[in-house]
This record gives sequence, C-alpha cells and structure tokens, in this order.
Amino acid sequence: MAIPSIPKNQLIPNDQIPRSDLFGGLRIVRYQADPAACDAFNQNRYEFQWEQEERHVIPGATLAVKGAPSNYRITAMIHPTLKQFIDIVKYDPSAPPIEDYEALEMKDAHDQTQQDFKGAKKENLANFKQYNVEAVRGDRIAYLPPISGWQSSVVFDETIFVAFDEPSDLVLYGQLYLPKSPVMQSDGQTQTAALFQAAQTGIAIKSGALKRFGVTMEIELNVTSEKAAQSFADRNGRGSKKNKNLVAVMDSSSALAKLRGQSIQGTIFDKRLADGRTVGATETATKNIVDLSTMDQMLLNVVSRGSKKPEQIKHYHVQHLLPFCRDFIEMLEGQFGSAWLDPTPKDSEPYRRIYVHGWAFALKALALAYHDVRRSEIHPYATSIGTTGMDEHTTAEEAEAAFLKAVADAPSATSVLSVAEFEDRLGQIDWLRYRKHWIALTGYKLDRSGSKKRREIKDGASKKVIVEGKAENTAAAINSVVRKILSDTWTDLTHHEDEK
Repeated sequence: MAIPSIPKNQLIPNDQIPRSDLFGGLRIVRYQADPAACDAFNQNRYEFQWEQEERHVIPGATLAVKGAPSNYRITAMIHPTLKQFIDIVKYDPSAPPIEDYEALEMKDAHDQTQQDFKGAKKENLANFKQYNVEAVRGDRIAYLPPISGWQSSVVFDETIFVAFDEPSDLVLYGQLYLPKSPVMQSDGQTQTAALFQAAQTGIAIKSGALKRFGVTMEIELNVTSEKAAQSFADRNGRGSKKNKNLVAVMDSSSALAKLRGQSIQGTIFDKRLADGRTVGATETATKNIVDLSTMDQMLLNVVSRGSKKPEQIKHYHVQHLLPFCRDFIEMLEGQFGSAWLDPTPKDSEPYRRIYVHGWAFALKALALAYHDVRRSEIHPYATSIGTTGMDEHTTAEEAEAAFLKAVADAPSATSVLSVAEFEDRLGQIDWLRYRKHWIALTGYKLDRSGSKKRREIKDGASKKVIVEGKAENTAAAINSVVRKILSDTWTDLTHHEDEK
C-alpha cells in the first residue's frame, strides 16, 4: 500500500466539506464533478484522510437515497470481507456490548427490535452458523441475503462520502468513510450473529475466510431509535411470520396502528397490551389484558367482522372507523374493567383463571357480536374498504372521496339487536369459567387419567374446587360464543350452576 504523502498546504477541515441536501446533509466530496475537490483528495489535503483511526475506509460503496422524496432514506451498499464485516458491525447481536450502543442511543432500539436468542431463534442461529461453516469449508455455495443495518444519527455528522462516479442524482459510487461506531441490524440479526460465530471457528481462521469470504450489507445512515423501530415493523410486518406482537408495538405509522392507539388511549387497555417482549396475557399474568395482535384482530372484527386484512385499512379510514372501535373498547371497560385487576387481590385468583371475558377467544367473539349489533351502521364502511381501487393512483383526498362515495352507495344491512339490549345481555351473563353453561360451550380440560381436571381456587375467605374450562383461541370457540350471546337462548348464560 502506498504511503500517503504529507500535505504541504493546510488541511481542509471536515466542516468545510459541502453538505448535500438531497442526501440528508451528508458531507460529500465530489471527486468526479469538482476538479478542486479531486486535486485536494489526490494530494491528501482533507482532514478526514488523516483520521483513519476514527473511520472505516470502505471502497466500492454505493450511496443512494431510497423511498419517496418527502421521506428519503440514505443508504450505503457495501461488500466487505467477513473480517471487515465484523469490524464494521462491531457487535454480535446475540451478545451485544452494553457500553457501546447504550451511549449511542441504540440500547432502546436493541431492547425493542432484538428478540432473545432462545428457543427457535437459538436453534436458527446454530443452523445458520453451520451453514456458514459449510460454505467456508467449500461444502456448499453461500447464498446469503444482504444484511440490512443502520448507524445512529448521533455519529452521522462524522460520516463522509467521496463520490468517484455520479451515474444519477439519486446514486453515487465511491468511498465511504464510516465512523467506527456500532452498526445495528434492522433485518438479519440471526444471520449476523451466525457470521460472528462462524468467524471464530478454526476452519474460518485456517482457511483464510476472514479475508476472502464476501458479505453484502446495506447500511442506513442517520437513523434514530424511533426510525429503527419503524423500520423493523415495516420490514417484518407484511406477509411474514415474525412475532406479530413485536412487529405491532414498533409500528407507529400504519393506519391500523393509529386506529388502535386512538381507540385505547386513556382506557384500561392503554399500556396493558402484551408486546412480545414483556410478560404475555397468560392465565396468571394479570398486567396485560390482551396482546397487540389480539387487539388488532378485535378491531378488525369490529369494523369488518374479520373480513379485512390489516394492510387494507388506510389512513383516511381511521376517522370514520374510530367511533365504532372507541365505543367498543369503552363498552368492554365499562362491563369488565372492574374485574381485570392487577395485581390480584389477596383473597382472589388472577382474573383469567376465573373469568371467560379475560381470554382472547371471548374478546374476539364480543368484537364480532358488536359488529353484528351495529351492522346497520358499520356495514357500509366495511363493504367499501379495499373496493375502490383508487389508492395507488390518487391523492389521499381523492381516495377518501371515492371511499365515502362507495359508503354512500353501499347496500343497507340490519342489526341483530339494539346496542342497549346487547349491553344489557352482557351485564346479566355470568362470566365465571367454571359455570356449567361455559363448560358446555368451551369444553373442559382433562387430567392425566382422562377425567375432568379440577382445581382448588380462592373464593374470598374460603376455597372451592372447580372444573377447569378450556380457553382455546379457535374459530370454533369464538363462533360458538357469538352465536350463543346473540341467540334467543342467551339467558342460558345467566345461570349460576357450577360444572360438577
């Protein structure tokens, strides 16, 4: 490697490198377009050229802006060796170094976006590691997808790009001077951890793979922890099998997320939704009433009887659907909120252990029943969602106008009950899980001998033995509850006889 000559003239300070408005204020040396910048770079007269301890020098980088002009993302596509990749990323996501990313506002993002490497994720990590080891050994071709990462906005001002070629306004080719700060993954955490582990194997070291094994990575620059969380949600929330609760809690921009947030704001559900990382909504965990994905399904049941997908709900729908969703949530709070206690009182049991209405299947059923009760009002909106075919080609105002026209033209529908009668029924129903009528609907658990499973529970100052009912979150269980509540025989649910 040629030793750079010592500049005879004063160095050009980094803060004198022009910023590019198009690239979010990134400092760019226009090597191709600016002869003076070209000469200065060739003569090593820039300050950053003498600060190699502070930045990774990454040749062959493609800088680009992605997305719409109103919200461009600045990304750099690079192709490092395995060793360079490890040096750039700096940390193994399965065992992150607290001291680095905490100072760079990355800890919050890590807590939100990284799942614990346990269970299936831990097994996937071992499988990916073995895949990489086999590729290093030559047993297979390494078909590795590009890893998507991001670097904190805290160090963006120190990032510099030298543009050797400018094929278009939106794409530059050249050399990236990236601050030596951690790069977190927005997608590909398990693959990154596997590469770190593979790099530590004897075969990787002996074969020279650290310097010859190629990796592709796209780094998004100038990212806050909030943007990182949204990125995770957007990348993993559409048509994937990722943890839906984890995706939902990070999704702050989708229409359904806004509908959910406004529907529960200030109610008993606010801050009591399980997000995939906190304690869930199990029989004994009383903090969270439902998980996020269940709440989303409840709202979809309210507005469309479950016939619409989350992505079909648009921003211009929210204000029209919100009154129904908000009323439903407030109805649940009024009917059952006093029973959803956290922590559990001393002489009682966790509410899901004793009440049906604390379970996902029952709440989804109530959402469906609510839709049927207000069908005359909701049906025109429900049938008009996703039918206009205008969203991809019109402004939001035009799309909303088309939606409202479809609502006006929609056929009428009849509600099965009045809202008042529905709420009166809910108030009269005995919701204890061990009542005979609920066991008839949900079935009972079996003990090891195949008999009805029984449990002793606290009942005030005394105790009682009950039959444990099932709480299966299945379509059959949900529909059976809906049918019974709305049927002429709904009073069967008001009896107080325990299952024997």
